[in-house]
Amino acid sequence: MKKILLHLLSGIVLISCTPKENEMRLSGYVKGMKEGTLLLQKTENSIFKTVDSMVVKGDAHFYFSEIISSPELYFLSLKIQNIDKEVGAIPFFAEAGDISINTKLDNFLGNAVIKGSKNQKKYTQYKKLIKRYTDKNRSLTGQLIEAAKKKNMRVVDSIDQQQKRVLTSSYLATVNYALNNKEYEIAPFLALSEIYNANTKYLDTIYKSLSPRVKESTYGVALKDFISQTKSENNL
Repeated sequence: MKKILLHLLSGIVLISCTPKENEMRLSGYVKGMKEGTLLLQKTENSIFKTVDSMVVKGDAHFYFSEIISSPELYFLSLKIQNIDKEVGAIPFFAEAGDISINTKLDNFLGNAVIKGSKNQKKYTQYKKLIKRYTDKNRSLTGQLIEAAKKKNMRVVDSIDQQQKRVLTSSYLATVNYALNNKEYEIAPFLALSEIYNANTKYLDTIYKSLSPRVKESTYGVALKDFISQTKSENNL
């Protein structure tokens, strides 16, 4: 009888520990954090929605579990009462499986190291790629301000044209990156978040290149709807 009970209990433990389908298991550590609240968030209609939270008192290790219907951008936010600076939120691609985020209280966002998400890896690669364009545009903006102060309109016009070329190049780089990663949900995400105001033909090209699975994802469906709405508004 005891053996039967032990087998039953072992079975219950195994079932309870078996990962659920589409379950994201997020764990990590915030070095230097003694007390505060960690928030697992996502955006709905451009508004942050907290889907789970954890109060930290002493031990800054954390764990969240969330069912993810398809890979989607989530945020790990830190809230500390009476802090005299903004702590920030760490954006990351949530997807089924084990994901880790390790960071520090000091520069919570900048020190974040994220592992385990395929789309997150692609997102990190994209941000490194696009940084050259944002850095160039930032430099040109500084030059533009100085030229405007001196009322040197010839230089202002020249810089303005350079910024337009940089913007066009960044859009094309984003399109190419999305096309080269059409098997990942990062592709429709970038179309919606980075180049939503680009020519519809680029968005159309990205959508048509997506794999059937990605087309059915949260961002794939959203991109299809966005393209249809844009075409309707522009009578295309």
